[in-house]
Amino acid sequence: MKCLPKCPPKIVFLALFTCVFLAVFNEVLLSPFYPQFFRKVFGVQDLGYTGYYIFLCRLTIVIFAPMWGLLSRYLEVKYLLYFGQIMTAMTTALMGTSKTVNQFLIYTLILLLFKSSYLLVYPLIIKIAGKPRQSKIAGTYQAVFHGAIITATITGAFMVNLANPLNLFYVIALADIFQLIICVYALQRISSKQKNKSQNTKKNQTNWLFLIMIGMIISSFQLANNMIRPYFTEYITSTPFQVDLVTSSLLFLIPSIMAVLALPYIRKICHPEALPSIYLLGMGLLTTSLFLQGVTNNIIILLIARIIYGFCLAITQASLELKLFSSSASKQLHFNYSLATSFANIGHLGAPLLASQLVNNFGLAFPFLTAAIISVLNIFFSKISIFKKWSFAELKMNQ
Repeated sequence: MKCLPKCPPKIVFLALFTCVFLAVFNEVLLSPFYPQFFRKVFGVQDLGYTGYYIFLCRLTIVIFAPMWGLLSRYLEVKYLLYFGQIMTAMTTALMGTSKTVNQFLIYTLILLLFKSSYLLVYPLIIKIAGKPRQSKIAGTYQAVFHGAIITATITGAFMVNLANPLNLFYVIALADIFQLIICVYALQRISSKQKNKSQNTKKNQTNWLFLIMIGMIISSFQLANNMIRPYFTEYITSTPFQVDLVTSSLLFLIPSIMAVLALPYIRKICHPEALPSIYLLGMGLLTTSLFLQGVTNNIIILLIARIIYGFCLAITQASLELKLFSSSASKQLHFNYSLATSFANIGHLGAPLLASQLVNNFGLAFPFLTAAIISVLNIFFSKISIFKKWSFAELKMNQ
């Protein structure tokens, strides 16, 4: 893979990370405010519709994400990405013309069919960077990803109050066109074609056992860490904490803020040989912080637990991604990542359903306690499957 002087590597990475930021920003912009959006635009009063809408969105990604990874084996990634961006922009603009909530839902599902192609960007960055720079790229990705979430959450609170929020989708469509333009410019000299296909045939074969094992770990990881989100503000604004909505929003965003701050640490120590130690120790601290959030009545302890949780969340998620990338042949990178994303979305699918059952039957603290239990199981399974070898010495050597 070469980038000629006309387009320096820094420009390529800047362009692709800009795409990551805009894609996450556009996706998250209204997601915390869907109940208000559906009520204001389409007159939908049923709060359950939001859950139904999100469920279908996640299911669509589970089904279609691997399709783009499979296509990347036969077609150049950049052309798949261009096509996905064009169709995403067109479908997003159509969403702005929706007259009924069902029409909006249909356009959304079509949008996600094409927007799933954006999952090709992260593996493309990893492939261009090469294995020696994977930890730096993973750290930057976490910072960009969570930075976009923070920015979108703050911006979305204002956007939902627009006189006609549907007009927002025309702006998002323009952002998709902007992504297309910068990608065409940055990737014009980049080729993702596979050379010497006859060589390393065994290495390029899909390791299905590994993919299933890491997929199960990713799925349980996402299940645990997403089930605490839907009712967090309700939990923190009720007895005994009783904080206001502004404070609850800040506490909600702490993990994303800590993910941005974790960037230097991820870059420094997340090398392939240290990943088992980092993941297992990070998950141990993450599990403890989840338990503390569920049992404490002290706002200071909750705050400290959120800080530890956010930092460890970024570290462990980056470790899983790097394990996937370092264990994948170049030809398999996009497919493996898209399949891992489908496993992640299975966790996303189950999280709100399990959380609602726990809250209704046991109380607002139980999603945290259950998430801690799932995390313990995650640690044990990862220890006997993908992270069999680990030691404190490996961690110290990479500090």
